[in-house]
Amino acid sequence: MKINKIHTLTALITLMGLFATLSGLLDQNTYINDSLSATAQMMGQDLVTLTTGIPLLIISAYLSRSSAKARLLWMGGMFYFTYTYASMAFLASYNSLFLLYVGILALSLYGLMGELFTTTYRVKVDEKKSGFTAIYLTLTGLMLAAMWIKMITDSLITGMAPGALEGYTTLVIQALDLGVVVPAALLTSYFLLKREVWGYILAPVFLVKVSLLGTAILSMVAFMAMEGVPFSWGQAAFFMVLTFTGLAVTGIFYRGMAITSGRLTLDEGYAGNTG
Repeated sequence: MKINKIHTLTALITLMGLFATLSGLLDQNTYINDSLSATAQMMGQDLVTLTTGIPLLIISAYLSRSSAKARLLWMGGMFYFTYTYASMAFLASYNSLFLLYVGILALSLYGLMGELFTTTYRVKVDEKKSGFTAIYLTLTGLMLAAMWIKMITDSLITGMAPGALEGYTTLVIQALDLGVVVPAALLTSYFLLKREVWGYILAPVFLVKVSLLGTAILSMVAFMAMEGVPFSWGQAAFFMVLTFTGLAVTGIFYRGMAITSGRLTLDEGYAGNTG
């Protein structure tokens, strides 16, 4: 994707994201129709999006003119915005920001797809570090799937709605995790282990997204605790380990790879994305 398109998308998402997050944090009417727990979680996510997600998007877009690694960081940020505003558009009770949520979702989703499928990369990685990353992604996918499937199975056995439903109509987060995040983690891990080119492109994108989202979840837990909302310590511990391990793995993987723009077939330890 041409750099001017990256900058334009970043500017639009930044402006819309600033308005959405500041409204969520400062305007008490934004989440007035949501439960106390959902409100605390959305405010926690707004804070991380404002203080970490948006700055990452801006910095990576600025550096992407001369750095292919920055483009991967940018795609990771776009993946985070896609997931975040898909959950806001489908889960949050209808409010005045609905069209903004849909707009950010559309821009981030198609921006991510545009960059992913039109840019070519020349990649060289440390095989040991990519193997470690594959293990992390596999464990992340399997543990996340096990956690949500257990919750849903318990509900089916008892005949009672899951506590996470909280009066809403369906499990949006669980649907996104089981339908998008878990398959993405397992497929990326498989590609890495098989030394498929897409593994080396998708892994850093996925790692950035997981690190950002994990940080957002910890922020959600903090907001829930401040509001006196009960939460699962087990799930909180899982996401804490996921986040800090993810940050470490992300740093290790990025340091262990050399990437430049350019078309290349598999050769001398390199992997080429022929996009």
